[in-house]
Amino acid sequence: MTDHTQRRLLRRPGSKTQSRGFHACRFAIVLIGLTTIGSAALARQPISTSLAECSVIFTELAEVAERRNKPKDDISAVIRSATVFERAAFDQAKREGRPDPYDHVLSDLNRLTKKWHGRFGKITLVQENKDWIDYCRSLGKNRGLELP
Repeated sequence: MTDHTQRRLLRRPGSKTQSRGFHACRFAIVLIGLTTIGSAALARQPISTSLAECSVIFTELAEVAERRNKPKDDISAVIRSATVFERAAFDQAKREGRPDPYDHVLSDLNRLTKKWHGRFGKITLVQENKDWIDYCRSLGKNRGLELP
């Protein structure tokens, strides 16, 4: 065994000479853990709240599209999707037995609008935002919503 090989075998974890693969693997494990936590949190959220959140997301998308001068037909389709999700949220809140479904959904819409305002302008959230849009489309399809 050469001196170089011996030195490589004697490196301690956490040393500056640790491989990039090790750090990438550690990062992937942390990322998977965070994703699992996020999914678990979403699973505990009432469906009416998820539908309201999708309405807010599509409303925010329409505002971004408008600022970017996208075609009016595209913007209208996104706004129609937001409206479909909002109506579905009200209907679902009634089915969930909320004492005041209107107040429940309105409260969710107000809170979630603050959460989502400006998120589509943040490059660090691109993948998470895309995942939410995919989730909303899947939720809409699963609930039988007719989205444009």
